[in-house]
Amino acid sequence: MPYSFIYDLTRISQGVWKQLLESAYGARLHKLLGSHAKRLVKAFKIDKAIGLNLVDAITLVEDLIEVQVANKIQRDKFEKAQRKALLLPHCARSRMDKHCMADFKADIPTYDCKGCRDDCLINKASASAKAKGYDVYVIPGGSCAEKILKDNKYDGVIGVACGMELKMGLGLMKKLGIPGQGVFLTKNGCSSTSLNLQSLTRTL
Repeated sequence: MPYSFIYDLTRISQGVWKQLLESAYGARLHKLLGSHAKRLVKAFKIDKAIGLNLVDAITLVEDLIEVQVANKIQRDKFEKAQRKALLLPHCARSRMDKHCMADFKADIPTYDCKGCRDDCLINKASASAKAKGYDVYVIPGGSCAEKILKDNKYDGVIGVACGMELKMGLGLMKKLGIPGQGVFLTKNGCSSTSLNLQSLTRTL
């Protein structure tokens, strides 16, 4: 389930996000969100920087903190996993029309990236992950994740999505007993979404 709003985190430097997360984690604000998230949003002027109203900006920051804290907690177990999968959102393809050469395999379900465009984020992310031994799935929605993970018995997974879907993924990981890592989309929406390849590479 996507957000009801569109965000673009590329308007804020990685340094600011790092500082925000360190402030929250250092003060253990992940256990006391709500009013504290509001304080962080105001202190770092997140709402103004990305053009969201205060309520939506607070929601975004709360989700970002929750996912990052879960990443820290699961990191050691994740690194020990032998069989890992990367789940990418199909909306990050550079083209979502006939110019994209990916085949859709409905039985899995996933798009099979053919590497047809050098400028495509999905192509670049897929290549990086496959080089490290990951199985890569380009999925049309978070609801596809459970079937993929159950059918293939993975013991580690990285999901790239908006915060709301990553939070839903945390529940799925707990249910399946699989350690996971979440990577926030830097820009959400139904198409032309984006992700930070450096962040993903560090997570792999």
